[in-house]
Amino acid sequence: MALSSSLVSLGIIVGIYAILALGLNIKFGYTGLLDIGHVAFYLVGAYVTALLVLPPASTQQFATYILGWEVPWLVAILVGTIVAALLGMLVALPAIRLREDYLAIAVLGISVILKRVVQSEGWLANGPGSLRGFEQPFRSFFPLPGDTLGAAALLGFVVFVLWTVATYALSTVGTRPDSELTTDGGQRADGGVTADRSTIAGTGVRGKLVDALLALTTLGVGYFAARRARATKSETEQRYLLGIGVAFAAAAGVVTWQAFEWWSGLSILFGVIVFAVISAAFYGVNERYIPLAGIVTAGVAFVAAFVLGESPMVPFVFLGFASLFTWVFGGVAVARRYSDLSRRDFLVALVLAIVFVATFVPLIVLGGGGDASSSLGLFLTMGLLAAFLYGVYYVGSNWERFGQSDVGFVRIVGVGAIWLFLLRYFVMASIEPFRFGGVGAVVSNTVQNLLWLLKFQGGGLEFDYSRFLLILTLASLAVVYYLVEVTVESPFGRVLKAIREDEDVATSLGKNTFSYKVQSMMLGSALAGFAGGLTAIYFQSLVHTMFAPRVTFIAFLALIIGGTANNKGMILGAAIYWAFQKATADIAGFFPTAAASRVQALRLAFIGALLIIILYYRPEGLWGEKRTVADVTEE
Repeated sequence: MALSSSLVSLGIIVGIYAILALGLNIKFGYTGLLDIGHVAFYLVGAYVTALLVLPPASTQQFATYILGWEVPWLVAILVGTIVAALLGMLVALPAIRLREDYLAIAVLGISVILKRVVQSEGWLANGPGSLRGFEQPFRSFFPLPGDTLGAAALLGFVVFVLWTVATYALSTVGTRPDSELTTDGGQRADGGVTADRSTIAGTGVRGKLVDALLALTTLGVGYFAARRARATKSETEQRYLLGIGVAFAAAAGVVTWQAFEWWSGLSILFGVIVFAVISAAFYGVNERYIPLAGIVTAGVAFVAAFVLGESPMVPFVFLGFASLFTWVFGGVAVARRYSDLSRRDFLVALVLAIVFVATFVPLIVLGGGGDASSSLGLFLTMGLLAAFLYGVYYVGSNWERFGQSDVGFVRIVGVGAIWLFLLRYFVMASIEPFRFGGVGAVVSNTVQNLLWLLKFQGGGLEFDYSRFLLILTLASLAVVYYLVEVTVESPFGRVLKAIREDEDVATSLGKNTFSYKVQSMMLGSALAGFAGGLTAIYFQSLVHTMFAPRVTFIAFLALIIGGTANNKGMILGAAIYWAFQKATADIAGFFPTAAASRVQALRLAFIGALLIIILYYRPEGLWGEKRTVADVTEE
């Protein structure tokens, strides 16, 4: 199996846990409420969602549960989110006045009680057995493209999301002082990107070449829309753009009404909601060329899918090129992010990655069958790994003597991690195909990994359901992130931070801190419930063991790794934690079967060590707290 499918699964888990961590960040990061029972609201959101979408228990074998109303997923997740928020309010009302440590113990106890209730009360949710048998939303339309109106509309939705995101990313390259892709605020003399420059990637032949690649991988639409979005538009032009957006919103609403007959009584309502949301979004953004790029491409993709049906050319054109765009854009992002590194630094980072991979060569060559040779391979590998780690520590401690640039060794290690990912994804993943299929199999595997949004099945190309779930999860994460950012930057969010810093000061200024704390608990719990609903969709099966206290501690780990009170940090923390889990699981696969289980157990120790290192060197987290300064215009 190509590694692209593993990457898709990893992305879904990261998206769900990032939403869970965002909820915890509202409570702890911004308000200072120590909630170590956050998993309780995650559990409630998941079980309420599942119980609502399940068919009646009488239609299931060996399963008992309440509800079973076959409610549409969208409604079920909404109800699960609201119930989790109400539970947060009920928990907060008696417990919020407790001291910080007592509050933590109280919410932990509530989470354990809820888990035990779900486990022991068989009539509620099948007791210790699992809840299963519910269909995932839109599942019947996959794999795409299909020959139905609904399948074409779903493909159009996916293309709309991808092209809008790609155009937004292109339009913001280097045009903001805090852009991720520029280190000097766009003032470099060597081609740093500013808003008035005619190219996106830079000047000169190299910049034009990268521009051409970006234009090609967005089929020209996203690239030219991104450039146009930077220019000032006249009022007439803005009216035309608004008209196009409203017309598309109306068409999308009609398609939703006609195509998705989840519940005949609500299909019109869903169509109206889609129309209102798209119209409001199009009206609300300044750069209306950005959603326009998504609209144009999604409209063409919808027509092509509806006319051509199951032709593999449709996903190849609209999703294959989007896959290539992510690699090109990622390369440009890394090059600009580390523009202060020399070629020598990049080479040192590559050597670090190669040496790390080489430490596993004895184990691979001498086998993993549990005999004497494999024991020797295991011994040599462990010794080389220890030597490698000590060498990295030694070079890092004495980098000023070894390094000829002012770049910190930590940044070089960061580039080394990127090299390691590329080696694992493209080089090491080709070893097995080469052994069994030769060069042709390597080429096929590499193409699959490059076109990661597509699945190669039976000689054709298709967009499977797991990739749709990834788009759905990341789109949900983007919406949640935007709403949370707006909330914490509002006066409400500033009061929360004031309560965290000094509650007495906030009280002396006339703020009802109890009410704000309850609202914070409700908001954070609602996000946990929403993450639980997504979990129910993804796993299609729920059992009480999935909601152990460790879920809360994983969310706390993401919070500590990324940085308290920094919403971007929650996404970074979740990504690092699950990437670490995935990497260590892959490493365990190299060891003999008898030793692999011990290596799996050692992962917890490695995660603990990672946490200690971060707390020692970066107590504020890798991204640190996001601090904002508000202008005071009135006395």
